[in-house]
Amino acid sequence: MKHLSTLALAGVLLCGLGAEAISQTQQAPMAPPTPSAEATLLPVAVSPSDPHIRYIGRFDTSDAAGPRCAWTASSVELRVQGSALNVRLADGSSNRYEVFVDGRPASVLATQTGTHLYRVFQAPQSGRHTLTLVKRTEAFFGTTQFQVFQLPQGGKLLALPPRPPRRIEVIGDSISCGYGNEAKNQYEHFSADTENGAMSYGAVAARDLDAEYVCIAWSGRKMWPNNTMPEIYDRTLPLDPKSRWDFSRWTPQAVVINLSTNDFNGGAPDRQGWTAAYEAFLTRVRSHYPKAILYCATSPMMGGKSYDIAKDYLTQIVQDKNTAGDKNVRLLVFETQDAKNGFGADWHPSLKTDAVMADKMATTLGHDLGWKIARQEQVP
Repeated sequence: MKHLSTLALAGVLLCGLGAEAISQTQQAPMAPPTPSAEATLLPVAVSPSDPHIRYIGRFDTSDAAGPRCAWTASSVELRVQGSALNVRLADGSSNRYEVFVDGRPASVLATQTGTHLYRVFQAPQSGRHTLTLVKRTEAFFGTTQFQVFQLPQGGKLLALPPRPPRRIEVIGDSISCGYGNEAKNQYEHFSADTENGAMSYGAVAARDLDAEYVCIAWSGRKMWPNNTMPEIYDRTLPLDPKSRWDFSRWTPQAVVINLSTNDFNGGAPDRQGWTAAYEAFLTRVRSHYPKAILYCATSPMMGGKSYDIAKDYLTQIVQDKNTAGDKNVRLLVFETQDAKNGFGADWHPSLKTDAVMADKMATTLGHDLGWKIARQEQVP
């Protein structure tokens, strides 16, 4: 499989009204977001709780004003009859959303701090379209609340097709977030503009397998002993220590854990301490997903001796779990990233490396779960 580059959507217009500011929906490659001074309100308001709207990922619904999300690749999907779509968002920072139109990446929405109205789709004439907004940026950029959707006169939401039965969760760090994967090279430092969680290896593999995708990842996080992913894994909103996710709401058949890069940065951690912490986390994940295959992944950002040591640790963990009776814990080997595929910001995986990883992940999960590849994308 090869993977598809982002396509620009011509003619994306920006509208809003009155005191509500509207921010620019930008086409890749992106420039710094520029708010628009005026905007046009669309007359048909749709509540964010409308049953025709599908939320994929961890969304907090405790606030009557609208669902809130923060994790990478959190998605909103809806099918419209109309020529345009507005959305009012309340954002704690400046996030980025990939806008997919009929399954193709079409434009990038750059949010602004505060509450604003955005035009996310514009067509020359009314028609039926499936629109998906996927959060490109990771949780530390803040939480987004979806407050209202708007359509032109005569516009309406249509029923979406049934949810796909396949579901994949990835738990990880910056690699899984798509940190800097759109940067020109390794010398370009990280920014919101170059992080694309919608094109990370997990997201691409999930689309190739026609699976719903949830990503629980945060740059810099470790498995053990500090600044760990297990500390925040149970949260619906990672920035809110009081929020707790209800795991019965969504159950994957496969979970990929890609946590080792930061643990081995500067030397190998204590073997007994690290493997014990990893195995305890696997036990915890297993308690939520009794039937899922759990994959322990190697890191493509490591090479040489550190890669070999980390792989050895992970191999031991898998063997320990298998010996204890859990045969559905397996090793997923991502090779060290190849320089010929270029690098993202700060030596992170590029889009091409993400595509290589996606191929490996989709092929492995497809084989183990009996899933046929449903789609093939291409990247440059």
